[in-house]
Amino acid sequence: MSSAVTPPDGDVANELRELRLEVAALRAQLARRTAETEEYRRRLVASRNQAERLSTQLKALRGSSSWSITRPLRMRRRKALNNGWT
Repeated sequence: MSSAVTPPDGDVANELRELRLEVAALRAQLARRTAETEEYRRRLVASRNQAERLSTQLKALRGSSSWSITRPLRMRRRKALNNGWT
């Protein structure tokens, strides 16, 4: 009767071996996913830094005297484009 409830020792050993292989595969997958996550995190930080640099450059450009001097020209051009002039 106990043989119907408990698998033979060979089956237990095979099941244990299969489970260990599955655990090893899952650990390898976790390691890959962790590495990918770190790479995405690094890219995110780099993108945020680039966005900050570009924002700073844009503020500097808009605060420059050449930007102020050319404002009337930009406005005329925008008005001309909006009125269908090319």
